Amino acid sequence: MQVSGSSTLLPLTSSVAGSFAAANPLARVHIGMAGTGEGIAALCDGTAAIAGASREMSERERKSCAASGITPVRLQVARDALVFFTRKGSSAPECLSAGDVYALAGPEATGSRRWSDVRGVASKVGGTAKLPSAALTVIAPGQGSGTRKLVEESVIGPIAERRSTEPALRPDATSVPSDQVMLGEVLKVPAALAFAGFATVTPWESSVRTIAIKGDAGCVAPTAESIRDGSYPLSRPLYFYVDPDAARVSPTTAAFTQALIEGAAVAGTGSSVIALDPAAAQATTDAWDAAVSDGDLTGT
Repeated sequence: MQVSGSSTLLPLTSSVAGSFAAANPLARVHIGMAGTGEGIAALCDGTAAIAGASREMSERERKSCAASGITPVRLQVARDALVFFTRKGSSAPECLSAGDVYALAGPEATGSRRWSDVRGVASKVGGTAKLPSAALTVIAPGQGSGTRKLVEESVIGPIAERRSTEPALRPDATSVPSDQVMLGEVLKVPAALAFAGFATVTPWESSVRTIAIKGDAGCVAPTAESIRDGSYPLSRPLYFYVDPDAARVSPTTAAFTQALIEGAAVAGTGSSVIALDPAAAQATTDAWDAAVSDGDLTGT
């Protein structure tokens, strides 16, 4: 049985898989999580029975699954957040607004080599940070990343629409294929601007500094508390999409999905994702029970 999808959910999935393997030595669970898009594609072509996702499926992806006769159920299992960060000791600002992020990492930033080069654009789109003259390198997850897609849609997109530009990251951003590569790239640069999920960045806290995001309530740092209570502007839900038909014919798929739900309820030891509150966690359990018992695919 194959689990694919968001690398943000890899620590949680791996933690659950370790316990599951010890309790079920004959079960075979293969985990390969390199991005939400890749995971959903594997789910839709039948390669994977479970896909972790840091965003909702797109309409195109739903149609792809339907063409293969697959109607997955969406199960919210935890909360996470988009986190912008730099290396410790960096001269990068302590806080950025959406306008600052657009000016630094959006399509109009192409070719800019220093943070200060984008001050003109920033001033026109609501930028508030004091941008240093340090060299600028933007480091981002690869094209298949749900985290990257959320930055493009939720942070860059609204401003790009107003300015009639492409809602995409600057094409000269450094794209990395994995979280481990990202950390190495960030540490090479004195003042990089990088982004990843909170669950990904938290284990790096001895080497990197997170950047607060300015919202209606001012600058809010990404912490477990601010993500859980919603005060951090870029918090987000995390999901597993599961093929219930596969679970009905595969005891391993059914049991591992249940183990993921239960593991997520306590956030999985060392996973860094933020556990749902008890009511939301119970809703996910109920949604999964309904999906496999009577075919109710409402999900959560």
